[in-house]
Amino acid sequence: MHKQSPPFDTKHVCRDLHNKSIHYNCDNVKSYTANQLGEAAHDAVVLEIETAPKPGLVDALSSGCHGDMDYATFLRSANALRTYWKLPAEIGLRNIAPKDAMPELRSIGKEMETAMFAATGGVNTHKGLIYHLSLLLYGAGYTLAQKKTFTAKEIMRCASLPVAGSVENELESLREKQRSSLTNGEKLFLKYGVTGARGEAERSFPSAQCGLETLLASLSRGAARNDASLAALLSIMAVCEDSNVIHRAGYDFWKNEYGAMVKNARDEFDPIRPDYEILHNLEKQFMPFRISPGGAADLLSCSLFVNIVTNPTCQH
Repeated sequence: MHKQSPPFDTKHVCRDLHNKSIHYNCDNVKSYTANQLGEAAHDAVVLEIETAPKPGLVDALSSGCHGDMDYATFLRSANALRTYWKLPAEIGLRNIAPKDAMPELRSIGKEMETAMFAATGGVNTHKGLIYHLSLLLYGAGYTLAQKKTFTAKEIMRCASLPVAGSVENELESLREKQRSSLTNGEKLFLKYGVTGARGEAERSFPSAQCGLETLLASLSRGAARNDASLAALLSIMAVCEDSNVIHRAGYDFWKNEYGAMVKNARDEFDPIRPDYEILHNLEKQFMPFRISPGGAADLLSCSLFVNIVTNPTCQH
């Protein structure tokens, strides 16, 4: 079980894209390089790992509902992926059309998964995040290459373009596939219509947008970044189709009970005056089912990334 409070306060932490003091404003983002976008992605991944206490999830205080991974596992994974994040950004910056981008993104994603598994001893820490954050990096680069207004909405829209039609093309076609070879996510789609990570990306990341809105609203009220991130996580958990939760606890539980639990915690948790006992109690409710909302954690990283690149100034 988690300790009572986080071990640090990130309210005055300003992460920059070169480990120096950053003073960009939104007019300067058009000068981003692939390396800068890649470093922003790495920062977002680490910020998510550091956010605590996250109910059911791994952080510096607890392994949540996991017995096969801990905080060190996630840091090793983050470090192994660090040099790869610039690659999907480069594809976007090269103005590669969305219809041609996905094969390259898939190839990079496979390399990243291999590096992740090598670093973690075969444990899946960031496979879902590789898919989502790679698309957003492409979207950021493509937005710049197309000279579009560099906003969160436009980045997420461009990120969705390479996977347009993926639910129909990749999931609907599964009805003819041998059932024994289906993944858990594919089975959930066929049985319940859950589109999961593909649907989130194709719809321009609505859950990550929700998380970003909560993050920005909390920061504007003076919340510490850690606590604003916790509020954003709860907002994402309340709206996203998290196949990790459905797989562990079942569709009926996710549909009828999980949502109510999360929404109650979301409504009670005030990032300005954070009561972490609310989050501890939510984790206690998760423990009998070993619930770990990993999909929501991935989308929190996505929200953090978009916030970093669109608002690259210290937020106090």
